[in-house]
Amino acid sequence: MRLTCASALVLVMPVWGQVSVTTGQYDINRTASNLAETILNTSNVNTSQFGLLFHRAVDAYIYAQPLYVPGVIVPPSTTPVNVVYVATMNNSVYAFDADNPSASAPLWHVSLGAAVPIPGGGNVAPAAGVMSTPVIDPTTNTLYAVAMVNVNHGRNFQVHALDITTGKEKFGGPVLIQARVQGTRGTISFAPNFQFQRPALLLNSGAVWVLFGSGLSEFVSFHGWALTYSASTLQQLSVWCATLNGMGAGIWMSGRGAAADSNGVYLATGNGNEGPGNSGQSVLRFSTANAPADYFLPDTYTEMNRSDWDLASGGPILVPNTSVLVQGGKMGMIYVLNRTALGGERAGNTQIVQSLQATTGCSGAGTTACAEIHGTSYWARVSAPPLLYVWGRNDILRSFSQRSNGSFRASATNPTVSNHPGGIMAVSANGDADGILWATTTTQDASVGPVTGTLRALDAVTLHELWNSDKSSGDTLGILAKFCVPTVVNGKVYMATFSNRLNVYGLR
Repeated sequence: MRLTCASALVLVMPVWGQVSVTTGQYDINRTASNLAETILNTSNVNTSQFGLLFHRAVDAYIYAQPLYVPGVIVPPSTTPVNVVYVATMNNSVYAFDADNPSASAPLWHVSLGAAVPIPGGGNVAPAAGVMSTPVIDPTTNTLYAVAMVNVNHGRNFQVHALDITTGKEKFGGPVLIQARVQGTRGTISFAPNFQFQRPALLLNSGAVWVLFGSGLSEFVSFHGWALTYSASTLQQLSVWCATLNGMGAGIWMSGRGAAADSNGVYLATGNGNEGPGNSGQSVLRFSTANAPADYFLPDTYTEMNRSDWDLASGGPILVPNTSVLVQGGKMGMIYVLNRTALGGERAGNTQIVQSLQATTGCSGAGTTACAEIHGTSYWARVSAPPLLYVWGRNDILRSFSQRSNGSFRASATNPTVSNHPGGIMAVSANGDADGILWATTTTQDASVGPVTGTLRALDAVTLHELWNSDKSSGDTLGILAKFCVPTVVNGKVYMATFSNRLNVYGLR
């Protein structure tokens, strides 16, 4: 039964003082921060008071960031419950009680179809299903997800709209993803066998944005794609291909989602052709979904293509209350852009606010041995300079304070080194107070297969470590969920793993 908007709204009750996490990296600025956390603080996150409370078993790897909605009424119960939503690479979506350790069974669980086997697993998983972080529309109680499904031994992608109270399909879903555009060399069709859908979904102005990069191999013909679907009907609204007259320019951003403000939607592309009809190695702004309205192209893009230095190894952060955009890439470089005028291409990158070597960088031209940026986080402090956090591959953790003109300068460091993909981070704070930087790290190379990981909590100002999951055998993280941002909300940390479980940490 399809719920009307009016009847659906009564099923989620407001819980004053609690925060929802309904999209990847917490918000459409993609700051990876929750600045309304009043329970966890720098005094009580320590080995005696904080640790693993319980875990929830799931059926496969979790790539997607867990999402959280307070006060959901899940039939047949009439009592509101806080719910954490988890999607897996086996195409399962679970709704769990977010707080009750004894409620191990899911509130509901649905399958979105057969997952696609990955020969040898590669650096992905034994099978691929829901890889991207879904997005929730709390006004209609709808969770949107994209599933890779195995049909006749081939890949297909489908857009699903699920009722967050029951898991039932809405709006006639699922919808098969298909696309076709006309280039100078002929028609280009979306080829699901060559694509992965890593970036978190974006819900903006009634449209769900679905972005694609390469699948498994960059030596086959693939393209970056940006597709939009109506949030109310799942009808396809627009199709954009990043390389009409070439190939490449995948949109992957280590799982980060496109960002959005009142001027449009922002995303980054990786290695690929540049020039008329092509948008490789670029940051792009779409004022409509049909074509970019503005772009930035680094003046080093030729060498970046030759050396596999993706600009899109990170995703854009829109700095709140400013016109600044921050983009990090495989070279370990942070580009600080004026998002109202990205500026195109200019020698010396004179059109931008700043280019900052935020990691140790690359060992030399033509090498892939770079301290790559895969994850960043931003603390929008008001009474003190805001802080940007960067933890590159095989590099130490660094914070950068922001000047009044939008540029950054070094602030603090922590000497702990994380192998690939570096530290994947989130900030929790109570406004400007009690800032904690949460990060997953590893001593092994997650680009070649599953590795064990560590969850860390650090003072967000000094970067002094407060706690980590290896200090007690009962707190261990398990297998690292590569690229997955910790979800910190309402006094708990919901951490995805590749150990087929969701870990829930909090005060003991």
